[in-house]
Amino acid sequence: MKKSISIILQSILVIFVSYSYCFAESSCGLVNRANSLYKQKKYDEAIKLYNEAQIKSPDSAEINYNIGIAQYKKEDYLLAVSFLEKATVSKDKILESRANFNIGNAKYKLGKLKENTDLKETVNLLRQSLDYYKRAIELDSKDEDARVNHELVEKELKMLLDKLKQEQDRKKEESEQEKKTKGEQDQSQEEAQEKKQGEQKQEQQAALGQEQKTEEQKKEEAKTASEVKPAEEQKQAQTEESKAGSAEEMKEMSEQEASMLLEGYRQEENSAGKLEDKKKGFSEEVFKDW
Repeated sequence: MKKSISIILQSILVIFVSYSYCFAESSCGLVNRANSLYKQKKYDEAIKLYNEAQIKSPDSAEINYNIGIAQYKKEDYLLAVSFLEKATVSKDKILESRANFNIGNAKYKLGKLKENTDLKETVNLLRQSLDYYKRAIELDSKDEDARVNHELVEKELKMLLDKLKQEQDRKKEESEQEKKTKGEQDQSQEEAQEKKQGEQKQEQQAALGQEQKTEEQKKEEAKTASEVKPAEEQKQAQTEESKAGSAEEMKEMSEQEASMLLEGYRQEENSAGKLEDKKKGFSEEVFKDW
C-alpha cells in the first residue's frame, strides 16, 4: 500500500497549463520552467517559479495543484493539502479528481505520522483519506489507483480501530487499577492513622494511670506516715517514760543508799562516841543532820 500511495502522484504534474486555456505568455513560461525543475526533483526552485506564476494568475487551479504536488514531494503534507483543496474548484473533472486523490494520499501520510503518538487522530485522518478517495472515484470511475488505495486504507483503518479499542481498554484497566491502588493506599493510610491514634490514646491512658498511681502512692505514703508517726511517738514516749522510771529508780536507790549510808555513819559515830565515852568519859553529842 505504501508503494501505491506514495507513487500515485502519477506525474500528474499538471501540464494543463497551456492545454485547457491559454495563460498570459509570461505565466506559461514560468510554469513550463517550474515543471522542468520539478522533474529534476528541484522542488524548492520549482515552487518559487510556481509562486511567481500564481501572482500573475491567482485563480489558476492548475498552478495551485502543481504547488500542492511539489509540497507533497517535500513531505509538507499540511501545506500540500491547503493548495490541493484550492485545485478542487476546477471545472476540469479530471483535475478535480486528481486533487481529491492526492489530498487522500496527504491525509493518509499525516495520519501515519501520528500513529505512535495519537492513534485516535490517526484513525480520524484515515477516515478523511477514505472520503477523498471515494470522491475521486465518483469523479472518475476509471481511477483504479484511487480504488486500490481506498481498499488498502479501509483494511488498515479496521486494524487501527482494533488497536485503538485495545489501547482504550488498557487505559481503562490502568485507570481502574490506579483507582483501586489509590483506594488501598487511602485505606492503608487511614488504618495507619487509626493505629497511631490508638497508640497515642494508650500512651495518654498509661500516663494518666501512672499519674493516678503516683497520686495513690503519695496518699498511701502519707497514710503510712500518719500511722507510723503516732507509733513512733508512742514508742518515744515509752522510751522517755522508761528513762524517767529508770531515773526515778536511780533517785530512789540513791536516797535509800544515802539513808543507809547515813545510818552507817551514825552507827560508826555512836560507836566512836561510846569508845570516847569509855575512854574519856565524855557525854554523847548530837551531830549535824545531812
